[in-house]
Amino acid sequence: MKVNLKERFTQIKIIIIEKVRDPELRKKVLSRNFLIPFIAGLILFFFIFSFTKDHVSCVGGFPVYKKSKKEPAKKEVEAIPLPVKVYKVARVSFRDTLPALGTIRGFREFDLKFPVSGVVEYINFKEGEQITQGDIIASLDQKESLLKLEYAKIEMEKQAKLYEIGSIIEAKLRQAQLEYQSAKAELDKTNLIAISDGYIGSIDMDRGAFVSPQDKMGTFVDLKDVYIEFGIIEKDVAKVREGQNIEMTVDSYPDQVFKGEVDSISPIVEGKSRTVRVRSKIANVDEKIKPGMFGRVNVLVYEKDEALVIPSSSFKKKDDQYLVYLVHSEESAQEPEPVYGTLEARSIEVQYATPDAIEVKEGLDEGDLVVVDVEQDLEDKARVEITETQEGIF
Repeated sequence: MKVNLKERFTQIKIIIIEKVRDPELRKKVLSRNFLIPFIAGLILFFFIFSFTKDHVSCVGGFPVYKKSKKEPAKKEVEAIPLPVKVYKVARVSFRDTLPALGTIRGFREFDLKFPVSGVVEYINFKEGEQITQGDIIASLDQKESLLKLEYAKIEMEKQAKLYEIGSIIEAKLRQAQLEYQSAKAELDKTNLIAISDGYIGSIDMDRGAFVSPQDKMGTFVDLKDVYIEFGIIEKDVAKVREGQNIEMTVDSYPDQVFKGEVDSISPIVEGKSRTVRVRSKIANVDEKIKPGMFGRVNVLVYEKDEALVIPSSSFKKKDDQYLVYLVHSEESAQEPEPVYGTLEARSIEVQYATPDAIEVKEGLDEGDLVVVDVEQDLEDKARVEITETQEGIF
């Protein structure tokens, strides 16, 4: 209610004139030095009285401040819907992978060694060259072996003629034949022959070098198939088993995915790294993958098509239960209009979980809207405003 101070001032003056009979006193009372402070004091008195009546009560003989019963602002805040982001539940291809790093090895990769000692006389291939089964890769000096073979041949022919005329028994001829075959075998050992198709991985000796059966002449690799060897840390060993599918990429072909499967798992946890060595066979039809390359592996631990999946940020674990906040949206008559809805706290059963997503076994249906980025408990049946709807994020 608005107060007219000028009108109040005039009314007070009239009352004073009527009540105060003494002219001197009346003149003094009507002066500005008295009247203005007097009126101000009355106004302050009524204000303090009104405030005390509404906000102060007496408890145990002491004044206590009490809140006003009027709280229109609080009711207004409670009426504002809570803004939320939701994810539209859908069926997707869901999988969990275990990443690892490894090194490529040849499917058949072994050292090349001569079975006898000698001096290297010929090297017929260079590193990286393709070889065919039966090719002579390198040869030792064969002078001594050829002499032994020639002598054994002459001796065998001589014994054969003597046997024809009956001068020696058959055992003597048989001995000469065996000596010839032994000399021929010794000559063959001076040649390093490819036992299958493949590639020369390396050449470690030069022409003229003396080698023994313990010395490595080079390496042989078969690139039709390759292996990748990688380590799995101890806590993840239970997730890996023989026959699991894997996917691999190499830096040389970053956009191409090479597929294979786990071939073997070592039973030993190795050294300080606390890892288990795993070998996986990779098909190498185009022979693009080379031994020694660095490979990035994903072991496919879990795969399922048409799985009902939601983000991990959309559920909370409470009292051994997994809870999600389902939003029942209200239809909007006009578009585009803010979409409002009501929350429902619902328990779900989890089929499989990863750090980023979970597969729901029971509790949700395709098309349901669940709140994402849940950081605290929300009130059941609370009214919300949907600010964003996420779809197909997996």
